[in-house]
Amino acid sequence: MGHKITDKELRDYLEATEKPDLIAWLIDRCQQDDTLRASLLDRVTPKENTEALAVEIRDRIHQAWQLARHRDGWKMALPISRELDQVLASIESLVEKGCPREAETLLVEFLARAEHGVEQIDDSNGHLDSTCQQAVTLWGQAWHGIEPRDTQQLAELVYLHIRGDNYTIRDKMISKFAEALGTEGLRALQLRLKDDLEALPQPDPKRQTRQAYEHTCITSWLKEIADALGDVDEYIALVESQRQSRDEAVPIARRLFTGGRLQEALAYLEDPPSGYTSSESSHYPLLKSQILVALGRRDEAREVLWKEFADYPSMFRFEPILELTPDEDKAEARQRAAALAESHRSPEQAAHFLVQMNELDRAARLVQQKLAEMSGMSYTTLPDVAEALSQRHPLQAWNLYRILLLDVLNRARSKAYHHAADYLRQMAELAPRANIQSQQMEFVTTLRETHGRKSSFWAKVRDRS
Repeated sequence: MGHKITDKELRDYLEATEKPDLIAWLIDRCQQDDTLRASLLDRVTPKENTEALAVEIRDRIHQAWQLARHRDGWKMALPISRELDQVLASIESLVEKGCPREAETLLVEFLARAEHGVEQIDDSNGHLDSTCQQAVTLWGQAWHGIEPRDTQQLAELVYLHIRGDNYTIRDKMISKFAEALGTEGLRALQLRLKDDLEALPQPDPKRQTRQAYEHTCITSWLKEIADALGDVDEYIALVESQRQSRDEAVPIARRLFTGGRLQEALAYLEDPPSGYTSSESSHYPLLKSQILVALGRRDEAREVLWKEFADYPSMFRFEPILELTPDEDKAEARQRAAALAESHRSPEQAAHFLVQMNELDRAARLVQQKLAEMSGMSYTTLPDVAEALSQRHPLQAWNLYRILLLDVLNRARSKAYHHAADYLRQMAELAPRANIQSQQMEFVTTLRETHGRKSSFWAKVRDRS
């Protein structure tokens, strides 16, 4: 069989082609492929013709939203977002050509149409939301390229958009425009928002009111500005004004650590958070260990990580421990990690870690001992364990596939029937190597008696036989 043509070979072939023929061929293909045509225009249109390119891009924005008029237009979020992603690539090419003003004008129109269009489309999977957020990021970049610019007026533009009800652009808009706003614009926006905050009545923590929601929104925008300005003390003051110092201990400590204020950062982490009180609480052990290392307290840092590992054994949590462990002690650390995993309350999690450590014999022994405790609900990790054990420990792998298969069928998870069929095929392949052919036959017989009416499952089994 011949080898696949490489990109280098393709380039060589193109360079050997007469240019007129190549141009004719590309023009012909562009008649059939709008994406190719748009990409070529982005690449070859000279800067002096960007006005014509902008007309092309504007037309493509309009065409993308024409898909919403399809008979099933409300289902068209993904096709529309794909078209608009290509449009954004073209607008970005304008910025790269040194035409940020033209790009900014197109992005205003892009977002105006999106604001109207998303109301008609089912975007429950967030396809269009992601595209709109990308557009806002590009909008901020375009503004950063416009010189000269009035940062006071730009602050007013950002203010009007975040204070509006437009959900497509308010999220993190300040951060996305921070470079364009600069210190002067950020300070102007900060002053305006602080005035708004002072005009609000103090919220009642026991009641969810419109004023309380608005108070939360403005405070979050002010936090965004504090981060953009690198003002940790302002961020802390805002957190304390909401009486959330305990809940936000990890975010505060991270900012203090980044600012080199190590002792202050550590003070915020004196006690581990009870549960996940903020979105960053799960970073607590790693952050605390990093601060301790920066203070020269490596042994303490390592023990913080060991405690977290004992609760949640995984390679993700073990690798930072190894980084802090001297080379001569790493073998002992691996043995300690394996022992901790074996005694963990979740045999599925323990087995998964042991195969990641390539401790296959220990993983197989654990599976054999804890098989009755294992659940097919761990379908994100058990297939990996079964596959890892299949060569040296076919019986344990067979048992894991059986657990996974029965979980799918017993809970009638029809969308996972193709996985269940794969599990059954893998069991059939493992049975002779584990010398349990009769057990495999009995299992299939029982399976047909219990789940024989699940015709879509058995159809997938036949497809794989």
